[in-house]
Amino acid sequence: MEETVIIYIQSELLQNLDIEDSHFVKWIKLDEEGVPITRGAEARLEQVSSVTQNANVIVLLPLEQVLLTSVNTRARKQKHLQKAVPFALEDELADDVDSLHFALGQRYGENDFPVAVINKSTLDMILDALSEAGIYPDLLTADVFGLPFRDGTWTILIENDRALVRTARYQGFTIDLHNLQQMLTSSLRQAEEAPAELNVYCCDDQQTGIKKLNLPINTNELDDCPPGLFADGLDENECINLLQTTYKNKDKKHRQVGPWKVAAMLFGAWIALSFLSVFIDHSRLSKQEKVLDAQIVQIMKKTFPDMLNVSADSARTKMEARLKNFMDTTSANSKAGFMELLALSGESMKQAGKVAIDTMNYREGKLNMNVKSADVQILDSIKQTLKSKNYSAEIQSANTQGNTVEAKLVIAKGDIK
Repeated sequence: MEETVIIYIQSELLQNLDIEDSHFVKWIKLDEEGVPITRGAEARLEQVSSVTQNANVIVLLPLEQVLLTSVNTRARKQKHLQKAVPFALEDELADDVDSLHFALGQRYGENDFPVAVINKSTLDMILDALSEAGIYPDLLTADVFGLPFRDGTWTILIENDRALVRTARYQGFTIDLHNLQQMLTSSLRQAEEAPAELNVYCCDDQQTGIKKLNLPINTNELDDCPPGLFADGLDENECINLLQTTYKNKDKKHRQVGPWKVAAMLFGAWIALSFLSVFIDHSRLSKQEKVLDAQIVQIMKKTFPDMLNVSADSARTKMEARLKNFMDTTSANSKAGFMELLALSGESMKQAGKVAIDTMNYREGKLNMNVKSADVQILDSIKQTLKSKNYSAEIQSANTQGNTVEAKLVIAKGDIK
């Protein structure tokens, strides 16, 4: 269950919903068990919005705006009833049926249905005003259904100079207090079954103005009037909800989705843009991948003309296999590896001392170095040391620059050709 907020739109306020003045709606909030949390509070519509969040919202309209009647029809399906009711009541109504909204209650008897009729423009105005204030009702009905109902009893609410009377489960009327006595007398005379008693509720210490009617009259004074009475008397199963057909669940949906609609739309747009961006990037990268694949195949064919069935997927594997084969062949044919010659020459130079290497390169099994030393004897010492270890070393050129000898030294395994 959820909390319930009952909002009572008074008759004078309904005439000025679009005017910012001193008119207030009356409201009451109930907990999940129906116990009042806030009693008899008054506020403008926009001030009530905050207390309606996540609550069951009931809005009561003055009966002056709603006609309560009934129709006898054999139709049972809802779509057939909605078509049959306006035509069945057409002769009883002053307005064009196309300008009116018809809401049905639960069937009673064999073929009788209670009907609530309201002008569409009035209903639209009310819902627009509520929506603008951030209020979205689950139940919208006439205030007469807020009065307690008990078989054999008529219930009367007197508020200011207005009297609201519930004469049956789906029947009632409203009238100014001055004419209440006359209207009650007439209604009792015409009633098929007269009530056994009248229950009269007065706001504050207001006088009822009802004289003797030859039946018991129970008078009750209310402090939180009338929201407290509505909270006790309203039965959602015994009233006619005006939110039917084109108005059905319309505002309930807005109440649930409305506050998040903009955020949801923005989030949806962000998701859509993200997918679009991913799609564009994927398309662009796919095109680049095709270009690179074509270049890879072209380079492979140019580097290895004898290679057949080259594709971008197999290029890496085939390239690695060719390079491995090349390195193995080179190593097998090499007289000595680079690292071996570098290690031996470094050790010989360390023993000779005062030798600096300017540049070196390794080509065809030979280590070629441009070195500097203090004299030629040091270079000759290096040469002799390498020869003693079965390596060849040649000084292919030597130039004296002041106190320094610059020479080109070639080292290899075996003879130098």
